[in-house]
Amino acid sequence: MSESDQGDNMARRRRLRQASPAAPVPVPPLEDDDLIQEILLRLPSQPSSLPRASLVCKQWRRLVSDPAFLRRFRAHHREPPLLGVFKDELSYPIFRSVLDPPNLIPPDRFSLRLDGDRRGSVADLLGCRHGLLLIFNHTLREFVVWDPVEGDRHHVAIPPELGSGEKSVLNGAVLCDAAASDHGHVHGGGFRSCRFKVVLIGTDRTDRRIFASVYSSVTAEWGDVIFTGPVSTIYHLGSSAILAGNALYWLLHVYGHHILEFNLETESLAVTNANWPQTNFSSDCRYCIMRGEDHNVGLAILSYRGFQMWERKVSLGGAAEWVMRKTVKLHDILGLSCVVQREKIDMMGYDEDLNVFILVVDTVFFMVQVDSMQSKKLFDSNIITRCHPYTSFYTGAMEGIGAEE
Repeated sequence: MSESDQGDNMARRRRLRQASPAAPVPVPPLEDDDLIQEILLRLPSQPSSLPRASLVCKQWRRLVSDPAFLRRFRAHHREPPLLGVFKDELSYPIFRSVLDPPNLIPPDRFSLRLDGDRRGSVADLLGCRHGLLLIFNHTLREFVVWDPVEGDRHHVAIPPELGSGEKSVLNGAVLCDAAASDHGHVHGGGFRSCRFKVVLIGTDRTDRRIFASVYSSVTAEWGDVIFTGPVSTIYHLGSSAILAGNALYWLLHVYGHHILEFNLETESLAVTNANWPQTNFSSDCRYCIMRGEDHNVGLAILSYRGFQMWERKVSLGGAAEWVMRKTVKLHDILGLSCVVQREKIDMMGYDEDLNVFILVVDTVFFMVQVDSMQSKKLFDSNIITRCHPYTSFYTGAMEGIGAEE
C-alpha cells in the first residue's frame, strides 16, 4: 500500500471517529433521579418519612416535593395510615394524634374554625372517610366538607325544602365519589383529584318518615329526596355511618334497635329490625355496626364482660341471621389489671377500612385492631365524646412533626 493510500485510510478513520457519537457517560446511582424515586417510593407512609428524606439534600427535596411523585407515593402504598382521631368538643373538631414521635402530629396542624363562630355557631361532626370530614353547621344551615391535610373546605347549603321547619337534618355521611365503583382508586390529593358525595339523612315530622338526599360535587346539586315508610318515634342515630359494600348503615333507635340502610347504587333507603343476636352479656351492652367479612354488615357488642363481633349472613331465601365471628375478654386485649365497671366503658369510634375500634374505659381511650386483636393506649381525657378515626397521607413540612402535645 502506498503512502498516499495509508494517509487516506487514516483520514477516513479519523472522520469516522469524529462522526460516531460518543459513548454515553453513565450517571452515578446517587444522581439518578429515576433510581432515587424508586427508593423513596418504598419509604413508610408515616408522616415523618418524606419530610426527613427532604432534609438529605436538594435533589431529594426536589423529588419528594414533586406532585407527580406524591401521587405515585400514595398509589404505591394504597392504604393511608391512621393519623389520629377527631373528637367533637365544644362544637369543634379537635384532632388528637395516635402516633408516637417522630410521627406525632400537633393538634393545631389540623385546626378548623367555622364561619359564623362570632355568632355562637353550633356544629356537629358527623364523621370522616377517605381523608374528608363532614360537619353540619346548624347556625348557617350548611354542610362543610373539610380536607385537613390540604386545608381545603367545601360549603354545601342544605336543600331549600329543608328550610320550612317540618324537615330536619338527622345525620349524614361523606365519601369519595369513586369509592363504590372504583376499588382501585387511591384517596387523597384534595378536592382537585377527589370528587365526593354527601349523603344527608333527615326526618319529616309531619308524616314520621326518614329521608335521604345525595349531593354530588360533580354537579354541585342535590338529588331527589328518597323516603322510607312511616316509622315510630325517632330518638337519634346511634352512630356515624359505616360503609359496607355499596351501602351506608346507621344504628337507628326507634323503640328498640333498627338499622337504617342507604344503598348507594340504587339510591334506596330502608329501615330494618336489627334482631340482635342473643348473648350472655348484661342488658346494658353497647352496640356498633361494623364491616364484616366480604363487606357484609357486622355488629360489635361491648360489655364489661367482653367484646363480641358478629356478622349478618343472608341465605339464598333472603333470611338473615347473625353469626358469631369472635369473642374476647377486655382484660386480654387491653391489658387491664382491675375489674371494668359496667357504666364506665363504651365504644367511641370505628374505622371500617382499618377495622379499628376506639374504646374508652373510665377516662382512658384505647385503640383495638379487630383482625389482630392488638390494642394501644392512646390518651387520657375527662371529656368523653365520640371519636372519628382519621386516615390520610400526610406529607407536610418537617417542622413541628414529633413535638410533644
